[in-house]
Amino acid sequence: MTFSETVLVTFSSLQEAVLACFSGIDKFGGASTNYGSLVAALIAAALLFIVREFFIKAANYSGAFYIKTTVEETARNPYRGMEVFYTLVVYSDGHIVAGTSEKTGEICVAHSMEYEGKNKRRGVVSGVVERNYFRSSVMNIHIIEQGQEREYTTYMSIKVRRYRSANGVYSGTFYSTAANSKGSVLCGRAVFSEHPTGYLQSQSTLGSPS
Repeated sequence: MTFSETVLVTFSSLQEAVLACFSGIDKFGGASTNYGSLVAALIAAALLFIVREFFIKAANYSGAFYIKTTVEETARNPYRGMEVFYTLVVYSDGHIVAGTSEKTGEICVAHSMEYEGKNKRRGVVSGVVERNYFRSSVMNIHIIEQGQEREYTTYMSIKVRRYRSANGVYSGTFYSTAANSKGSVLCGRAVFSEHPTGYLQSQSTLGSPS
């Protein structure tokens, strides 16, 4: 077979493949209203892409976050009402979250305490982001932290609204294996004003003056 004959055979095969493809599309469309469904699906996909890329920007899940948890239920009654403060430094591609955490303070019935320097409790952060187009996205965070006596786990589920509230704080819930505690979470980009400074023993726990 000469070169020209080879080219003709190849072209003929390609032509047959293209015609078969168009024939299949024609049969698909002629079966019912499939053409309309196909066009509608393509238009919907294009609109979703445009809305996602130009009008609904993904939130930035990377950087430093300041978190305050409030214990509402716990196996140890003295922990009820305790507020615990964390600083999270994380990286995220919009889906996976990874980084580290530091427990920086706590306020309870007995005292308010700031953890400084080497006394900060460090943890390892991992998680995922449930990205929603029209509802609030959800940042699910898993922290493994070394406590005084053992390692424990804290899970946080934080709703990330597309437009932040006036105070720029997101809210959610948490559960911790430390005393089986659960409660509410506040998360923002700024340090909470109620974060403790130094150590202060509650007046209710001090002895009566002599």
